[in-house]
Amino acid sequence: MNEEKKLRKVMGGMSMFAMAAGSIIGPWLVMMQWWLSLSGPSIALAFVLTGLLCIPIGLVYGEMTSMLPNVGGPFVFIYNAFGKQAAFWGAWSLMLAYSTVIAFQLYAIGGLISYLWWPEMPHYALVIICLILCLGFYFMNSRALSLSANAQIVMFFVLAIIGIGTMIAFVAHPTFSTANWTPFFQTGKSGFLTATALMVTMYFGFELIPQFAEESKYPVKKLWVPLVGSIIFCIIFYSGLCIVNAGMMPFEGLKDMEMTSATLLKTHFGVGAQYAMAIATLLACLTCLNGFWLGSIRLMYSMGKARILPRWFSGLNESDVPSHSNLAILIIVIIFIGLSGTRWLESLFTLMAIGVSICYLLSSLSFIRLRSIHPEWQRPWMAPGGVAMGVLAVLCSAVMAYYTFKYFDSTLWMLFVVYFVILGGPVWLYLRHRRKQSPELYVINVPTGVVVK
Repeated sequence: MNEEKKLRKVMGGMSMFAMAAGSIIGPWLVMMQWWLSLSGPSIALAFVLTGLLCIPIGLVYGEMTSMLPNVGGPFVFIYNAFGKQAAFWGAWSLMLAYSTVIAFQLYAIGGLISYLWWPEMPHYALVIICLILCLGFYFMNSRALSLSANAQIVMFFVLAIIGIGTMIAFVAHPTFSTANWTPFFQTGKSGFLTATALMVTMYFGFELIPQFAEESKYPVKKLWVPLVGSIIFCIIFYSGLCIVNAGMMPFEGLKDMEMTSATLLKTHFGVGAQYAMAIATLLACLTCLNGFWLGSIRLMYSMGKARILPRWFSGLNESDVPSHSNLAILIIVIIFIGLSGTRWLESLFTLMAIGVSICYLLSSLSFIRLRSIHPEWQRPWMAPGGVAMGVLAVLCSAVMAYYTFKYFDSTLWMLFVVYFVILGGPVWLYLRHRRKQSPELYVINVPTGVVVK
């Protein structure tokens, strides 16, 4: 391992936006039926409300990223505000979310393949496909970051063009009718609130931008633009897709329609349109998978560099990318693939929401504390409203966490305890023991802010 190696600054503003927005947008073709079944046309409003909750969090992330533009993002924020213990648990929460998203995207790709070409695909074939994809991303992300960043831009814009084109085609078709939006709240107040709470999981990804701050050549004072811009884009994209799909047919017909958008396109526009939608959703899965894979690598690298994890995780290869953390992510995802034949993956996807909500909450609290204890640090960009915006971000994060916990069942509570107590506890204790046993190997090295002169 060469300690003097550094990450390269290769990502511009468009790369940052595509990384965030592409990571937020999930496999809407696979999930549209489920979304509409939750509350009918009002699912579009649920996406708007949930997206608005994320904007204050995005704004405080923007200020902290300009102040601490270092790989690791939330981990660095929390460490500077509350120390290594809180930073470890914040990062541990985020790793759960990132790993689960990667596994879920692999599962969704398998679902697409099954829908289009292999209706009776056996589970072993799904596992093989997922393993091949994992190895592909592992090797791609072993090369210079510019390769993955450019691939992200291309995939994102293709999926966005197809998605927006689908909205226009549906609205222009004679079958489309606003009468199908009545009643707007198909499953009542309870169904709408449940849908709003569950859609929190569909906005995770904008927090990836701080992970790449050290590799960005975009001005740090402008990083809030792709952060918040990616949220706003996805509010429009998600809600637009949902409301136009809901206008194509009465609720009773849509709620049981598998692969809703593709099926409607095939019915009204032919097989070519169906395949275009499938390609767009495949690209959505790949951009999401790519973004969270890269973000996971950088989170582990940052923790290794800070000596919260063993220094092995901070190893860079000849392309100046974190090769050891990349290998660690490959191993973790392969383990998750092994769980894909059970209901554990489905439960872990739901549990993912609490992992990111905890990280958002700790990061927002860090914003308030850093404003208090380090007013002398340089802040190239400051969130509007100052501490009041931080308080709003804390409240939004708390709402996300509350509604996620509210819908926990016994299985989820068991998994929560397993991950944070049975798995996290021993790891935390082992690392504490290693730091005491070999303190010279665990000298804390976390970036701090620049003092205003």
